[in-house]
Amino acid sequence: MIAIKPAKLKDFASLMQLEVFPEQQALHLPFEQIYHNRSKYEVILTLYAEHHPVGYMVVDKSFSHYATFARRHELGLKYIVLDKQHQKQGHGREAINKLLVYANAIDSSSDSICVTLPANDTASQQFFTALGFSEEEKLFFGKNGKERIMRHKL
Repeated sequence: MIAIKPAKLKDFASLMQLEVFPEQQALHLPFEQIYHNRSKYEVILTLYAEHHPVGYMVVDKSFSHYATFARRHELGLKYIVLDKQHQKQGHGREAINKLLVYANAIDSSSDSICVTLPANDTASQQFFTALGFSEEEKLFFGKNGKERIMRHKL
């Protein structure tokens, strides 16, 4: 069972040691880099399994203010990572489902959450589609080249 809580200093060492599969290395950002480059509008949430940190996600509260394609009152899921020992066990699905409930605690006026994915990342697209995210028809040019826009109502 996965629990989501705001990141705490005591968990930072564990979060900095998370490992991902080799095929995920190209898009993986270490926790220390995420933490160092965060804005005051980003919320870092720790994912716990059996009271141990096994991953984290970054939710952007100001997403609708700067993303040209964002809807009003939309949160942005900027990043999610699970340690490779906890992947492919349903923990990612459980974490996203809990985030959809927890999102109102992050911003009570939010009505949807958006994630952008590299256009060629079919594994992530299938993951988010299976969770009920719908893909926009248009692609946009982002940090990773052409990217897909996927949304989920809260």
